[in-house]
Amino acid sequence: MSNEIPRAPTGAPDSSPHRTAAPSPAPAAGISAPHPPPPRDGGTDPSERRAARRFLLTVLALILAGAGVLAGGHMALARIGRLPDPPLTATWCIDEKLAALRDVALEDRVLLALGSSATWRNLDMPLIARQLGDERVYNAAPCYLHIDQTAFLAGFLLDRAPQVRTVMVVLAPRDFESCPAEATAFFDTALGDAYLSGLVPSWLPYVTGFRPLYLVRAAAGAVDGAPLSPEAVAEDGLGSSILRNPHSWRPAPAFDEACYAGLAELERVVASHGARLVLATLPVMPEWRDSFDPDGRLIETWMRRMRETLRQPDTLLVDGRGLRWTDEHFADPVHLRYPHHTAFTALILRAMAASPHQGARAPQAGS
Repeated sequence: MSNEIPRAPTGAPDSSPHRTAAPSPAPAAGISAPHPPPPRDGGTDPSERRAARRFLLTVLALILAGAGVLAGGHMALARIGRLPDPPLTATWCIDEKLAALRDVALEDRVLLALGSSATWRNLDMPLIARQLGDERVYNAAPCYLHIDQTAFLAGFLLDRAPQVRTVMVVLAPRDFESCPAEATAFFDTALGDAYLSGLVPSWLPYVTGFRPLYLVRAAAGAVDGAPLSPEAVAEDGLGSSILRNPHSWRPAPAFDEACYAGLAELERVVASHGARLVLATLPVMPEWRDSFDPDGRLIETWMRRMRETLRQPDTLLVDGRGLRWTDEHFADPVHLRYPHHTAFTALILRAMAASPHQGARAPQAGS
C-alpha cells in the first residue's frame, strides 16, 4: 500500500470546506505591481467634460467682459476730455510731451530744448527760429524732470535727432533738488522708441502700463501735471507752453550733490552727439530771494558749482541774474509770465551770438 497522499488534479478547485485560498505572493523587490486597468470607456466622465467646458467659458467671458469694461472706460474718459495720453510714465505732462513727439520729425531738427518745466514754460521758440533763420527747432521739454533725468532724455532723443547742433536747457534750483540713481531712467526706452517710431499702436501703453488708479484720478482731474485750461497758457506751436497767470507755489531750495554728476552726464551726452550745450538759469524772483536767499549766497554757490562741473569749452552757461525783474514778471519762482519769456529768450540768444558754436566735435572716447 502506498503512503503517498493523493493530490487534487491540476487546476481543480479545492473542495475542502476548512481551507481558504492562499494569499497572492507579494511582487519581488524591484518589480512594480501591475497598473490598474484603464477606464472602460477610455475617457473622462461626460459630466466632468461639461463642467470643464463651463469653467473655460466662464473664464473667457470674464476676460472679454474685463476687456470691454477697460475699453469702455477709456472711451468714456476720451469723450469727456479726461483720458490721459498713453501712460509711459503715468505723469500727464510728461506723457503729453512724449505723445506730441510722436508727431514731430526729430530727425531733421537742428535745435532741441530739453529739461523740466523751467525749459518747457520759459522759451520763445519762434524767436529762436527767427534768430537762427531755421524753423527746425522744437521744445521737447516736459515737466518735473531733475537734471539727471534731463540727461537721460537727451540721450534717448538725440539718438533719434542726428542733425541737432544745439541743446538748450533752462535751469532753476529745483532741477538740482533730488537725483536718486534709481529714478534717472523714468521710462522704458524700448517701449518709448517703438512708440515714438510708430511701430506699436498708441493704445499699447494703456495695456502694458495699465494703472486703474491713475485712470480714476484722471477722471477726477487729480493727476500730476494735469493740463491747465487753454486760457491759462500761451502755446507757441513749437513745444513751449507759457503761463499767463501768477501761482502761489514757492518751493524751498534743496540741493542734492548727485545732481552735479547728472549735469556732467548731460554735458557728456550732448558732446558725444556732436552738439553744443547751452544752459541758462532763470532770473531770481524777488519774493523768493527775500524768503530763501536774502544775501544771494545760495544762488551764487549753485552757479559756482555748475561752472566747476562743466568741462567742455563750447558749453555756454548764461546767468539769468542779468535780468533784475520784479515779481510781476513771474508766475512763480520757476516760471515766467507771458510775454516776459521773450525777453529772457533774447538774453540767451545774445549770449549765444557773443560766443558762437565752434562746430561739431567728434564723439569723445568712451562716450
